[in-house]
Amino acid sequence: MFIIAAIAYAFSIFIDVSVYHFKYYIQDNKNTRHLLSLINIFQYCSRGFILIFAPIMAFVTESVKDKNEVWLITIVAHFLVILFLLPLYSYRFTSSFSIVVIEILNRFFGKSKPVQLEKIRKHSREVNLFSKNWVLFASNYIAGFLFSISITFLYYVSFSFPQKALILSSMTQLINMFGSIILILFIDPRIMGAIDDGAGYKEIKILTTSRILVHITLVLILIFIR
Repeated sequence: MFIIAAIAYAFSIFIDVSVYHFKYYIQDNKNTRHLLSLINIFQYCSRGFILIFAPIMAFVTESVKDKNEVWLITIVAHFLVILFLLPLYSYRFTSSFSIVVIEILNRFFGKSKPVQLEKIRKHSREVNLFSKNWVLFASNYIAGFLFSISITFLYYVSFSFPQKALILSSMTQLINMFGSIILILFIDPRIMGAIDDGAGYKEIKILTTSRILVHITLVLILIFIR
């Protein structure tokens, strides 16, 4: 059961990050709003995977009451996130995966005729990726850290405060809210604006790198508190 929870959480984060790659690689000037609606459908799938992760973690925490298993699920989940996000650095994987997902969604929820997608050229690697984008990187890192620690560490911490379940739940929602505010104010407008201007490659790479570093950090924290 624990591997299902870990995989579900990893897929959730993978989808959340990959939708920004979709918005970069999937472009059609005649169907912009239609494409965004299809991407939003895919993004909502991440919520579905969280709805798989959360009940399993709650069951292991409250019914099985195995702190070691909760710790193991949590660290495996973060490790899988790192593995799942690494392929997003590949132009071949990301562009092909984006097109396949959009074509499938368009077949079920979209228009009868195929969407004509523009070919996005492969970018060369840029050495000074973070030289002028440290604010975006920091914002991404903080938002990702708040999101992930609030969702996954709740169950492990609850063993230390067994009578404070409601308080812990409220605190995690508050932490999650701050992460959402950072995303809405500082991250999403910056990335979407860059894509609208014909850029965006550096921004989505910064997003991906910062999220990977977040989960590396959380793995190290879990090892330390073990």
